[in-house]
Amino acid sequence: MTEDNKIQQQQAIVDELYVLGEKNALSLETECNNNFGTFENKPLEEMIDHGNIHGWLQERVSQVEYKYAYCITKLLEKNLELKASITDIVAGNAANLAASLKEYSLDAAGIFKVIEDNLLDGMPCDHANRVLSKSADKVTWIRTLCVHSNYWAEVGGDITIYYELRDAWIQALVKELGFGFEKTEDATYSIVA
Repeated sequence: MTEDNKIQQQQAIVDELYVLGEKNALSLETECNNNFGTFENKPLEEMIDHGNIHGWLQERVSQVEYKYAYCITKLLEKNLELKASITDIVAGNAANLAASLKEYSLDAAGIFKVIEDNLLDGMPCDHANRVLSKSADKVTWIRTLCVHSNYWAEVGGDITIYYELRDAWIQALVKELGFGFEKTEDATYSIVA
């Protein structure tokens, strides 16, 4: 999966957050488009600047990271009780993805690859996650750096919310695929059979 697919995966969540915003008298889509630019939902080959692939991808990653952080921050500023609805959107996205993968017999390593293929963690060269152990029954990894905190800080958000939602996404995906998810330390995670 390319970075473009990861961008589109996160944009799909942002699109659902826009709807939640509308239900709560917030014009999140307009605000995001004005502040961070519009998102073109077209195949990568139709959009990419072939003269500056890395720069183009980084710009799109930043765009969707800002929109995600901004939407969640504004929704929670409007009403803290919206956190449950936001979590439902994020977890629902993961459960839907998992349901589409049920025809494949994924082991723990396969599920970890799905996570890596669908969650934004900066650019591949950032190496934000490092696998500590990998087998068919268990994968353990550690987050080596946070590539999201600047986006959240710049919109006045709380990065801990990001990681709570990320954990909810992973847990929903893993559970739907019949595995368990453990967070053993602040930045160490496992998928277990």
